[in-house]
Amino acid sequence: MKLMSFFFTRGTISFLIAFVVFSLIRTNFFKKLKKKSNPKREFTMSVFVGYIASISLFLFMPNVYLASKGVDLTSENFDFVGDFKDRIVQGGWGINLVPFKTIKSYLKYSEAFHAALNILGNVLIFVPMGFMLPLLYEDLRSYKKTLIFTMIICMLVETIQFFVGRSVDIDDLMLNVVGASIGYLVYKIKGKLFLT
Repeated sequence: MKLMSFFFTRGTISFLIAFVVFSLIRTNFFKKLKKKSNPKREFTMSVFVGYIASISLFLFMPNVYLASKGVDLTSENFDFVGDFKDRIVQGGWGINLVPFKTIKSYLKYSEAFHAALNILGNVLIFVPMGFMLPLLYEDLRSYKKTLIFTMIICMLVETIQFFVGRSVDIDDLMLNVVGASIGYLVYKIKGKLFLT
């Protein structure tokens, strides 16, 4: 619960700041672009920027910092705690390239709440990505393009996490892509309501 409250508070603040700042910048400095757009798209763009800001906080905050705040990601979440030097010196690389290995560990060794939080959390966090990318950008309105773009983003995320002391896990990437695919499905079903 501490993990959820820790990120919910900071994620909400990050979302609101990014939403307001982007909206103000867009309104004052990109008026020509706004004329070619519409209120729904402008609102969705601001929401998207806020979403990116909030998940960036969650994805890239070093585990060492989280541990210093009393948020433990190791005992239940099987996460790496340390910096880049620790990976080399201690040999605790915190890398999993075996599909489903971490998911199986969650299901076998973790409590049901923590297993659901980690597995479903990795799915749900990328649902907005799969929904808003094709909604905002015509070039990404095919599932294939959205999928490829999302996979590139996910690989970039995992690469950055390697250097900031977070676990690098192919299962995270797989679950993120599942989430983006669900988001794309929602776009195909309900996207027209936002485009009109």
